[in-house]
Amino acid sequence: MNDELSAYVQEWFKKANNDLRNAEILLNCGDDYIPYDTLCFHCQQAVEKYIKGYIIYIGSDFPKTHNLADLIGICNQTDTSFSKYIIEVEKLTPYAVEIRYPDDFYMPSEDEAREAYKIASEIKLFIKEKIGDKIPPTP
Repeated sequence: MNDELSAYVQEWFKKANNDLRNAEILLNCGDDYIPYDTLCFHCQQAVEKYIKGYIIYIGSDFPKTHNLADLIGICNQTDTSFSKYIIEVEKLTPYAVEIRYPDDFYMPSEDEAREAYKIASEIKLFIKEKIGDKIPPTP
């Protein structure tokens, strides 16, 4: 991988880290009201960016989609160990668009938010194991 492509992959992972960090801050803020819809959105976005960064890392292209199972399918073409996450990431896909607008508004529960954060954290670790130190540490 050339330096330019490596830097581009790093940018995807930095953005993913920021989304995951935002979710963590919300989850642990201690407020009486936590916007779990926003927290889940950040978890979905983190996973989407980790996966897209990995797809770029392996030299593949991805479609413009928020469907995480479709993105896992692309990864699965070169590494079948990704298939174990299809069911998990499908839980996050609706948080990309559906819960962001009043017409389809749904407020996830605290348990759903904690599960979304757990899934996003697991995906980060899984991809980090695949590519080593390419995911920068969160400041």
